[in-house]
Amino acid sequence: MDGSGLVTNPPPQTVERPVSIHGEAEIALKVLGLEKVFRSGLRRRKTAAIRGISFLVRRGTVLALLGHNGAGKTTTLNCILGLVKPDAGQVSIFGYDHRQRSSRAKVGYLPERPNFYEYLTGRELLTFYADLLGISPRERSRQVDSVLTTVGITARADLRLRKYSKGMLQRLGLAQALLGAPELLILDEPMSGLDPLGRREVRDLLAGLRDSGTTVVLSSHIVPDVEILADEVVILREGLLVATHRLDALPRDCVYEVRLGELPTGDDAADVLRACRVVRGRGGGGPALVESCTPVDLARLLDVCSRTQIDIHSVQTRRHGLEDLFLEVMGEQKVPLC
Repeated sequence: MDGSGLVTNPPPQTVERPVSIHGEAEIALKVLGLEKVFRSGLRRRKTAAIRGISFLVRRGTVLALLGHNGAGKTTTLNCILGLVKPDAGQVSIFGYDHRQRSSRAKVGYLPERPNFYEYLTGRELLTFYADLLGISPRERSRQVDSVLTTVGITARADLRLRKYSKGMLQRLGLAQALLGAPELLILDEPMSGLDPLGRREVRDLLAGLRDSGTTVVLSSHIVPDVEILADEVVILREGLLVATHRLDALPRDCVYEVRLGELPTGDDAADVLRACRVVRGRGGGGPALVESCTPVDLARLLDVCSRTQIDIHSVQTRRHGLEDLFLEVMGEQKVPLC
């Protein structure tokens, strides 16, 4: 990995074991050189879904797999869980090979599109799953009530699932993933189908679980949710791991966006505009958008506009963060350097 955070995926036979500065006991999940090729069609055409994926997840943290649809996020999670057999690579969960059934005893899982028996009520479904987990009848009732309260659907617990909205089904799926008090949660697009309030509640819930020591691995393409919640992000593109970043290490440079009635003109204005960046607008009138990277240049721009009686519609602060990094890595945008 270089200073930009870009990662080159080595061939699986040369993948080096990641070095943990926290020690093996602090690692909840270890993925080394994971590969999967799918074959389809009459000619059994090969499609590489993931190629040489390697990363570590520390206990008590939230790691997000970020990427567009088809980037390999779901395939990676399915390989980790043993739902799909990888063609190459190694996976260990709390130090145990993921192929061992016992390795998944402390894992809760929410698929991207959970399918439930719609003739059951929410409470009946959770009771069924608690029974599959081997939870005793007395503890089963307590846990079902607890997870229903946690995800906020207690009032609808005795409603048939055919009457649940997509968002309610997503909450129910999260509830079943929480049964048995798992130490590792693996969630595939957990915000899918939720309204803004629901997304905020799920983020708060996952943050609380993280703070209590639960490890969370989730996939998403919703960058703002990831930036708020995750401690570390792994960016996938076309089956390759192209960047990893700790979010507390991302650059937080400010950019000031100034919306004007028109661009200022004159020698003083030209000098100021050279120090800034004109995003939209040109001389001769019409709305304009100007970006400034320093408070000094911002003050000079506002002073010129005030002296020339140009309307200042708004001044907003924007910080370069995960969204800028994501778009840059995906080749969709170059972060402007002021």
